Amino acid sequence: MTAVGTLLLWGALCAAAYQLVQLAAAQRFFRRARRQVSDRRPFAPPVTVLKPLKGAGPELERNLESFCRLRYPLYQIVCGVASPDDPAIAVVQRIQRRFPRRDIVLAVAREAGTNRKVANLVHMMRHARYDVLVLSDADVRVEPDYLHAMVAPLAEPGLGLTTALYRGIATGTLASRVESLFVNTHCLPMFVTAEWVQGLHNAYGASIAVKRQALEAIGGFASLAHHLADDYLLGERIGRAGWRLELLPHVVGTVLDATSLREVWRHQLRWARTYRAQQPFGWFCSVITHTTLWACLTVAATRGSLLGWGTLALALACRILALGSILRLAGERETLRWLWLAPLTDLAYSLVWLASWLGRHVEWSGEVLRVEPDGRLVPLPCAERPTAPAAPAVPNPVARTAQMPR
Repeated sequence: MTAVGTLLLWGALCAAAYQLVQLAAAQRFFRRARRQVSDRRPFAPPVTVLKPLKGAGPELERNLESFCRLRYPLYQIVCGVASPDDPAIAVVQRIQRRFPRRDIVLAVAREAGTNRKVANLVHMMRHARYDVLVLSDADVRVEPDYLHAMVAPLAEPGLGLTTALYRGIATGTLASRVESLFVNTHCLPMFVTAEWVQGLHNAYGASIAVKRQALEAIGGFASLAHHLADDYLLGERIGRAGWRLELLPHVVGTVLDATSLREVWRHQLRWARTYRAQQPFGWFCSVITHTTLWACLTVAATRGSLLGWGTLALALACRILALGSILRLAGERETLRWLWLAPLTDLAYSLVWLASWLGRHVEWSGEVLRVEPDGRLVPLPCAERPTAPAAPAVPNPVARTAQMPR
């Protein structure tokens, strides 16, 4: 065997062994974290739930409805948009009418900030009544015990932030199914492994609970308004300010309504370039974990020898068996039916990794931005932006809004 073939063989074996490490990390995490949850005393302070919105996806109403059905003593929901023409306004107003007893505030204002989600959060905070804040993306759907799971650990002195794992929920399209495989077969295992190896130093944006005091210690949301990885930096800065962070065993669902594979590619590339901006060395080294890539390259390097095919079979067996066990631990049963597609999405993920090093541009909410080495977002000049057909006009809803003062 050539030197290149030997190197690729060892890469495939190391990547296969890493799958078993991920399984061990998941077993340790869920066993330890669930034991800690069962040992905690009840703690249910008033909570403000912050929901920054842009646009009205097909599942937005059902997602917001899940937050109105929570079993929790006292909480407020603040939904924020940047424009009075945003179609999400009509969705929120329908929710307000359907749940008149819920404290639901609709905040409309435009704040400075390249990161439009964080700019939304800045003006939404003017409506936040309570000192425990729960941030949740628009695509998140939760179970009735969600707030208890997120907030109860904050009873511990010194604990400033909790964050939850998340799983992708496909909506029936091929694109959403592919994206759910990306999320469930890469993000879930990676998060629990990172927590084991290096501890928790950041937050995951799908769901975060934070004490107002901890948020104010880092300068509030305004300090993150020009950065792409706002969730990562929120956790990192709160940790540097002396607060502890905790990753919870609670798993929330993110409803993936992608309608095309191109849209999935944009989402994954933005995520990859976010990770690259925050941890370039770690992101570069992560290629050693690409089990399917290394195993396929070994087959090619050994010219289809028995050793090459045997390595591929071993690597895929480790990958599929570890993923199946991790998904069961996380309560994600639906993805188990589609694990036979995991090797294909693994290879696509390797392409995303490569593309993340070939530029700094990302597409986000219809805008094209450049990610600076420190993670800041810079809007591209018009001359540098790719041309695209004009978007259809959005009707201006005539509805009751809580217009924010400027």
